[in-house]
Amino acid sequence: MSVQQQARLRQQDEIRGIAFDAGVMQWLIDRSLGAEHVMAYRLTINPGAIASHAHPGAEEVVYVTEGSGEIQVDGIRQAVDAGKAVFIPDGADHSHVNRGTTPFVMVGAMSPPIDAATIRPASPHPELGAVAPPTRDEGQALPMPMDEREVTPTLMGERSFRVLVSPAVGCRRMTQFTGVIPTGRAPLHAHPHEEAVYLLAGEGQLWIEDEPVGRLGPGSVVFFPIGVRHTLENTGRDDMKVLCAFSPAGSPEAKLPAK
Repeated sequence: MSVQQQARLRQQDEIRGIAFDAGVMQWLIDRSLGAEHVMAYRLTINPGAIASHAHPGAEEVVYVTEGSGEIQVDGIRQAVDAGKAVFIPDGADHSHVNRGTTPFVMVGAMSPPIDAATIRPASPHPELGAVAPPTRDEGQALPMPMDEREVTPTLMGERSFRVLVSPAVGCRRMTQFTGVIPTGRAPLHAHPHEEAVYLLAGEGQLWIEDEPVGRLGPGSVVFFPIGVRHTLENTGRDDMKVLCAFSPAGSPEAKLPAK
């Protein structure tokens, strides 16, 4: 199996963090793992710090896992806290702001994968205050935060998911969702998309084909190429919660025919 065909399991605390003035960046999934459609990261912004940048050529979705802060996209300020997601259009200048006293932590994804060297610094809007919406192409959605607590879950057997970002809100290349997995193991399946999975809570076992390949816990990261048959088993008593982003965009229920 080539690197492009392999599913990968990593643990967040084993991934090198890249420190910069405002905080720490961890690249969870990138081209080095064979990713062709989606990459993922974990970003921590220190108390009182601001990080501003842009990356033409890739759309971005961000989900807040800890703390609270502000995300400014093209001059529009958005207050966010744990459980909220934001879509950042291709090339938009954006800033992550932590005005609090605890870390502001986000897990995000980009499509297509980019070279980190192409990310360019950007100037935050003065005082990061609310401003009039910028001029946009007709039909282009304004980036607004999605609160998963306000999204009705879709049931998929005993499992459920909440779609946070998708083409419905202007993101053309990706779908981002959170999923809840009760105790047990679903049948093996494969998707017509490439997927980045981040375990938010719970414990379990990753299965590829009929083989158990590793333990799962908070901070586990899994990369699934297109067509790799897999399932996540919840081996604990409490629900397992996952954050997922996949590309090409579509439905989390989309599956390839069984072999």
